Amino acid sequence: MPLIEAKGNNYYYEIVGNGAPLVLIHPYMSSIFHWHKSGWVDLLKEDNKLIMLDYPGHGKSASPKEIENYYISNVSEILIKLLNELEVSNFSVFGFSMGGRVCFDLIKKYKDKLSCIIVGGMHPNSPKTHKKMITYKEENLTPIVRQKFNPYALKLCNQAQDEWEGIEDDEIKNFLKPMLLFAGTEDPYYNWIESASKLFVNSEFIALEGLGHIGAFWRTNRIVDHIKLILNGR
Repeated sequence: MPLIEAKGNNYYYEIVGNGAPLVLIHPYMSSIFHWHKSGWVDLLKEDNKLIMLDYPGHGKSASPKEIENYYISNVSEILIKLLNELEVSNFSVFGFSMGGRVCFDLIKKYKDKLSCIIVGGMHPNSPKTHKKMITYKEENLTPIVRQKFNPYALKLCNQAQDEWEGIEDDEIKNFLKPMLLFAGTEDPYYNWIESASKLFVNSEFIALEGLGHIGAFWRTNRIVDHIKLILNGR
């Protein structure tokens, strides 16, 4: 089982396909498995080397007991460590929801490594100023979720997201690489995502009519052609 070690913890990853490197970062309460189940892997693997990481506390990755392991910035560093070990110096990245926060965070220190960014269901603002509407409540966890995930790890992951600082306006304006943002029109974050798309110099926004937050992840047929275009340099 392929693992990357960081701060004494092991995190699971997979590599599928051939072509230009494309990092996939999954949503909260999800895993690499859902990139496969949703069909994204089959849709993107022919033209891209897909590099997928199970977020701390998710999938086959470790569930550390310290919150710092779940910080968005820490996951960014785990990804960069993995990519360095794989000798990948430039890459595109596609993240959804929580995974989108990691995409935005990479702009802070690693924008020169990024070829393009694709984010679904998330904006670049901090939950401190833009209240997180989709959140963790232990009493709402279904038996299946409790079976597949560590509830305490999910709690730490949720708290760590709450503490994310977002990215500054100057960091947004100075990012010149291609950017694609998309969201369902029924997503509670929709207005913030649409507004954020106008701040990036080289961005496109796609509205998916009638879809909610996670629906935009699963309805691959509604967005995949746009994603392939940006990955192929439009």
